[in-house]
Amino acid sequence: MIMSDADVSAIRVLVVDDEALVAFDVADQCEAAGFEVIGPALTLNQGLVLAESNAPSVALLDINLRDEMVWPLARVLRERSVPIVFISANCTHPEIRDEFPNAHCLDKPVDGMTLMDTVRPLVEA
Repeated sequence: MIMSDADVSAIRVLVVDDEALVAFDVADQCEAAGFEVIGPALTLNQGLVLAESNAPSVALLDINLRDEMVWPLARVLRERSVPIVFISANCTHPEIRDEFPNAHCLDKPVDGMTLMDTVRPLVEA
């Protein structure tokens, strides 16, 4: 299915990563694809606030946010049936396998083509 410009612009992507350069790079890639970006959030708390006050279509989440893990936010999003793509230097966390088996995990650094190839099928459904 090919998405129209209107369909693409209705896609809201929550971006959460504690590395500002990575967060803004991912946000830029999403905007270049025509998606609306929520954030980016640089902390777990910012991510929770943005998730609470917005309705993301999909979430792109770093796993380790400085001294905190992203699991509380991921659980909130899972409860809302928001597709999750973890972007991390460590995709072997047991939580991914045990709690988020339907989530995708992309190794950092992720290139724009791989990111979009992962996100588009999640938002086209």
